[in-house]
Amino acid sequence: MTDTTASADGGALPAVPQTHDPDLEAIYRLWIDIIREARMLGGRDAARRLWRSSPLPPLDAHSKGKDTPDWVESFLSDSTEPAPGARLKAEALWTAYVAWCQPRGLEPITRAGLMRQLARHGLRRQKASCIYFLNLRLRVQ
Repeated sequence: MTDTTASADGGALPAVPQTHDPDLEAIYRLWIDIIREARMLGGRDAARRLWRSSPLPPLDAHSKGKDTPDWVESFLSDSTEPAPGARLKAEALWTAYVAWCQPRGLEPITRAGLMRQLARHGLRRQKASCIYFLNLRLRVQ
C-alpha cells in the first residue's frame, strides 16, 4: 500500500511503499528523493521516465486497470448513497471529499480532477445556477 506526499512543486507523488523490510524501505526512500529531484530539474516527464526504470511499483498500480482510483470509489461508497430524484451540489460533494481525505492522510486531487473522476465513474451532473450531481446524496454520519 502506498500513500502520497506533496512534491516540491505542489503536485502529489506516491510516498514510499510500506514494507516490513527496512533495507528495501531505505532503497525506496532514496529512489523517491532522486525522482523528486528529477522532477524539479527536468519536469514531470523526466520523473516518470526515471520512475519506470526504478524498483518502485508502477505509478498506475493502484488503479488496477480502471479509470477511477480505488480511493475515489471508497469515498463514494463511504460518503454518498443513491437517491432517485435528488440533486447534490458539486460544492457540497467537494467539501465532503476534502473532509474524507484529511483523516486518511490522502492528498486531495484538484476540484477539476475530482469532477473528471466522478464523470468517469458514471455520475450524471446538471448545470443550473451551479453544478449538481443527479440521483445522489451525502450519507448522514
